[in-house]
Amino acid sequence: MFQRYSRRHAIGTFLALAVTARASQASITRAVPNLSLAEVIRRHTNARGGARKLDSVHAMTTAVAITEKGSVLEGHYSCNDTPAWRIDVYAGGKHVFCEGLDKGGPWLWPAGDSSAHEAVPDARKTGIQGIEFNLYGLHRFPARGHALSLDGRELLDGVDYYVVKAVMKDGYTTYLYVNPASWMVDRRRDFRAFHPDIDPKKVYAEKRYDDFRKVDGIGSAFSEKQVNWNTGEEVNSTVVRTIAYNPQFPYGELIRSYR
Repeated sequence: MFQRYSRRHAIGTFLALAVTARASQASITRAVPNLSLAEVIRRHTNARGGARKLDSVHAMTTAVAITEKGSVLEGHYSCNDTPAWRIDVYAGGKHVFCEGLDKGGPWLWPAGDSSAHEAVPDARKTGIQGIEFNLYGLHRFPARGHALSLDGRELLDGVDYYVVKAVMKDGYTTYLYVNPASWMVDRRRDFRAFHPDIDPKKVYAEKRYDDFRKVDGIGSAFSEKQVNWNTGEEVNSTVVRTIAYNPQFPYGELIRSYR
């Protein structure tokens, strides 16, 4: 159960890294007149570092620490635009799980197994979603087959957010809350299970982002809290240790046989 939890939970933490940012003023109300979707995306793209900078990204890697119910897991995630990805999960310094996607499809490798084996087909969908959000700016989503629409405004904690609805080409839907002061995504909401391998029950989930920094000129969040939207209960928190764009991966790292 620990291994299954580690895999699905750790994957979820990476889906929004590439589009996150924070509210720099908590008392903004109607900071600017209502804008079009195109203008909101343009300002968001510029706030993240600009289209040219974002379009130069073809791979990334990140190391994180995830805390839930007093336990801490360390994760190392890598992906590129072939597309391929891999995540390795550690507990107490011990490697407990890895999973990814290569040319052969989705795979997983629990600790104790002698080799990797095929993962369920849905694992490909989850992994591809992560790659899309990590490697591509929102300005490129329509060209990549994803639909964006403006879902109005919503006032939360004094911030009158622009709400952008994103429907991925595989049908996955999420809502991105763009702060009109920073033009970054402060929050993300969707309807899903927190740990589908353990409990498939879906709930309204919200991710909140903080500690924003620029890495190679690209704005990224280094802190995340995941909460149950209905109850306000904090489910887990994540601290990003490092992020690197266009790294040189060790030969074979994104292939399932790499140990």
